[in-house]
Amino acid sequence: MSWTLNNFHNHTGSAVSNFTIVDMPGRGLNFQSAILPAFTHGAGVTYDIRYTLAGSSVWHTYASGIDASRPFSFNLPQPGDLFYTNIGFFFGNVPANFGLGNTIVVSFVVSADAPGNVLTNDFIVRSSLTEREGGGEVILERPGGGNAPQRAMELGIIPQTGLMDHALWLASVALLAVSATLGTLSYMKAKKRKRGGTP
Repeated sequence: MSWTLNNFHNHTGSAVSNFTIVDMPGRGLNFQSAILPAFTHGAGVTYDIRYTLAGSSVWHTYASGIDASRPFSFNLPQPGDLFYTNIGFFFGNVPANFGLGNTIVVSFVVSADAPGNVLTNDFIVRSSLTEREGGGEVILERPGGGNAPQRAMELGIIPQTGLMDHALWLASVALLAVSATLGTLSYMKAKKRKRGGTP
């Protein structure tokens, strides 16, 4: 299952420091990979990819010094016993409109432990000046039931159906692609933020 994050660019109209995008998948969404673009106004900008695991607040570094002006994709191990609670992209200083029009696609292995069969994926964009939030959820079909709606949190209805018989469901997960445009459609909340570091 894939989610597309967009509208995460630097909205402030000026350069900012500590620009960070953090994806926060809920239970049932086991992070597998991400595709990042050549970011608009990315010349001279580099970023680090870090993550945290369930049960720990420690950030681990996957890669550092990635050129933001070039596309990049990566995978994290998904053996079934790891749950990534945060996947962060730490850019440091970025110019005005950095990331304008860009998207990040994050892909997950869907497991059977989503609370109430609801898959949630939230993200946050923060800098030294602002903090904005976005998120969405998808309701999977319940065992023995008919089609269940899939929707995005605070975003309105995203019509979708699926199979929930376990054998059929597991076989179909690889074919299921849901684009919950978390950034563009969400009610992004901008608020003033004291200057300071990021996680």
